[in-house]
Amino acid sequence: MNQSDKTAFPLRLLCLDIDGTLLNTAHQLPPENRAAVQYAAEHGLTVCLMSARPPQAIEPITQALGVPGPVASFGGALIEDGKKRLSDCRLPVDAARTVIGLAQQAGISLSFYRNRDWLVTQEDFWSRTEGEITGLHPTCLPLVAALADGAPHKLLCMGEKAEIDHFLHLLQSKMLSVSLLRSKDTYLEILPQNADKADALRTLCQLLHISPRQAMAIGDHDVDCTLLRAAGIGVAMGNGSPAARQAADWIAPDNDHAGVAAALCYWTKEENA
Repeated sequence: MNQSDKTAFPLRLLCLDIDGTLLNTAHQLPPENRAAVQYAAEHGLTVCLMSARPPQAIEPITQALGVPGPVASFGGALIEDGKKRLSDCRLPVDAARTVIGLAQQAGISLSFYRNRDWLVTQEDFWSRTEGEITGLHPTCLPLVAALADGAPHKLLCMGEKAEIDHFLHLLQSKMLSVSLLRSKDTYLEILPQNADKADALRTLCQLLHISPRQAMAIGDHDVDCTLLRAAGIGVAMGNGSPAARQAADWIAPDNDHAGVAAALCYWTKEENA
């Protein structure tokens, strides 16, 4: 890519997906990635972790990274900088109620996320697996009843790929006022409309008084596509989904070979050339 076609250097913002991107397949932070992100922050880039994870599951990654900055959780539905809430978008209650009912009928594992609450009707293989990844434990209670205390930031459907494929088509046929995005082949994220990672990037750019062309974004799956297109430099991981790779300007090595560090090294050199 001719960088002048899309970017306006100097880069000022770095938006990083976590799972499948910043972390390796063992869900560990490679030291090369940590060093590269710290170098970027020391040279003037604001670093924002953007993830479908809830905020409390991002905090250990932020601490391990050692770089303070804003965090976009729930796929961009909630943006916080320390204790300051920058943006807060929720699913429509009626749409959430419909999804909960359809998931129960289809036998799909469904998680309800609101602020620091992770709610499930009952624990199962999928919730236990997610808990092992994030280090969190859900609370069990009827999900429709939980709507009385407020709308969720996101709903997460988990199941075998074929099950999720079928459920995605079912939800699409209902034409609900939500965004339906895959973060894994086995995960379907149900998010508020106009509250994805690209919207989070634009919100941060407004706060920083910069152009989105001065942002670099790195991600690995369908949920990252709008982000990669919105940024001045969109980088997909070598392990990225076909859609993410197509949306990107540059393909990095995979997440088991410190692809984030490779991308930052390459583009920092390009910027300073």
